[in-house]
Amino acid sequence: MNSPSQSTIVIVEDNDTLRLTLADMLELNGFNVVTAANGIEGLAMARNKMPALVITDLQMPGMTGFELLSVLREDKDLRGIPVIMMSGKNDRATTRRGMELGAADFITKPFSEDEVIRSITTRLKMKALLDDLDAFGNTVAHDLKNPLSALNSRLELAGLMLGSSDEALVREQLTEATASARRLCGIIDELLILAGIRREAIDLLPLDMTAVVTESLHHLGTLLRKQSASIQTRGPWPAAMGHAPWVVQVWVNFISNAAKYGGPQPQITIGGEACPDRAAVRFWVQDNGPGLDPTARNSMFAESTKLTPVRISGHGLGLAIVRRIVEKLDGHVGVESSPGTGARFWFELPAAGPGPT
Repeated sequence: MNSPSQSTIVIVEDNDTLRLTLADMLELNGFNVVTAANGIEGLAMARNKMPALVITDLQMPGMTGFELLSVLREDKDLRGIPVIMMSGKNDRATTRRGMELGAADFITKPFSEDEVIRSITTRLKMKALLDDLDAFGNTVAHDLKNPLSALNSRLELAGLMLGSSDEALVREQLTEATASARRLCGIIDELLILAGIRREAIDLLPLDMTAVVTESLHHLGTLLRKQSASIQTRGPWPAAMGHAPWVVQVWVNFISNAAKYGGPQPQITIGGEACPDRAAVRFWVQDNGPGLDPTARNSMFAESTKLTPVRISGHGLGLAIVRRIVEKLDGHVGVESSPGTGARFWFELPAAGPGPT
């Protein structure tokens, strides 16, 4: 899982002591914190910082918590931010009104640290799931539409040509239809993997990276031969922790992208190096393709885009799977590239002690 320090929270509270207490509490638990002394300041902070969550007091001068919540829910850019309301009132009418306006939770003062952190963690998990569902709609619809349209068109054309003397053309249409059907099956397999990552609980174990890479290359044998791709390995492999079946998926995705989009007769180099300053190991795939411009590079693994509706040509749902896998393994992913220099896709996993490599 990602560290909570990657989540920014805006605290809106007019009581100086309580505001500082909340800020210290959240910072000690690893969150980035921005504070505001009233609702007007809080709204400006939300628009400026685009936080993962807002905590607001109910009774404040200038703009109450209810008014702040209403404005946030009416703003198309801010309406998805969870809002936790805090109040000294503990009556059903107040709570009901907050929930009707779209509050994610309602905490009564005085509160405990455990209560606040538990509420924040739950709301952030729920937000991540909702973001995934929204992005799924865009990603899956886009990924399924093209091969489904191609399949339908090819089958219709083949049907119209039944009985014609041009058997070779009919066979061509059926071959293309089969390819589209296989692509649809591949997308469904990707979706099942992505769903399983969310549900499945795994233990991190020392990886035999030589065996993992060998299995990955075995899966890619046909593609690598078709693309006339060459693979060079920079060993030995540093010891890392992970879940071997998932790490195979990461290598398969990165290497297949390098083979498909790494230029003519792709020259692919794979390797890994220890990162002792953060007790991690970075593994990477380098290609000799056209490279990526800053917009594409920054969009690929941006946390705010989740399953990124910004389409990076050819990479599709696979990068979403990779990111989910590596995050579930307590790691990180990224890419280094600039136009004309190829691309290096990397993933980091926790370092292991001496063991199989």
